[in-house]
Amino acid sequence: MAELVDLADKIKRYFQFSFAETRGLILATAVFAFILSFREWGTTSFDAIAGMFNYFNAFLIVGLSILVHTSAQRVWALVTGYKHEFQLWGIGLAFALIATFVTRGIAWWFVIPGGFMVHMMAGHRLGWFRYDINYWALGLIAFAGPLGNIVLAALFKSLGGFFASALIKKAVIFNVAYAICSVLPIPPLDGSKMFFGSRMFYAFGLSGIVAAGILLLSDLPVWLSVISAFLIAVILWLLYYVYLEEGKDWWPYG
Repeated sequence: MAELVDLADKIKRYFQFSFAETRGLILATAVFAFILSFREWGTTSFDAIAGMFNYFNAFLIVGLSILVHTSAQRVWALVTGYKHEFQLWGIGLAFALIATFVTRGIAWWFVIPGGFMVHMMAGHRLGWFRYDINYWALGLIAFAGPLGNIVLAALFKSLGGFFASALIKKAVIFNVAYAICSVLPIPPLDGSKMFFGSRMFYAFGLSGIVAAGILLLSDLPVWLSVISAFLIAVILWLLYYVYLEEGKDWWPYG
């Protein structure tokens, strides 16, 4: 109970976004909403009204997805005594836009809005085994983002069972794409922090996120998709350990 009260106090004092973060989040949302609605500005000819309507819907989906991703990391960072700061990745936005124009919006969405950095809150790290900033903690914070998107995709798919909607389906696909792109081991994406935090943890996290994303796009029920993804992640984690890591020093605490 005391831990929950402490976390609530941290959220109240430290969760708010700075002006630079807010500007970056809005810009990322605007860009990826355009990418998401790229092929929906008219069927046979350009239709500004239909395009703006679809862009608005895409803006809501992207905004919610990025907010969930960032908030999940932000809250877990506060749990472990760090302050999370979102950082926009201009190169990632440019690459996503170029890929969209080149492929005319047909290819997989490259949802790579940015990364993050953390600031240690000295007083809140007292008593932790690793007092300062360490790769293991960064890896766990990073993993919270794509995991949040998978949870959101699962919730949207569950709603789709009651309200059949192209918008809900698009929200599921976007969150899956966001989660999978995020775990790529490319700086400054979350996957790079997970990889350097622990190779074994990365093997489990990458397998679980990719498996869950693919299964959520299938016709399997949500509960079966989640359970199957976890089992696949465990199996691939064990195979990775047996064939690549056995006998090596992979545990981050040494």
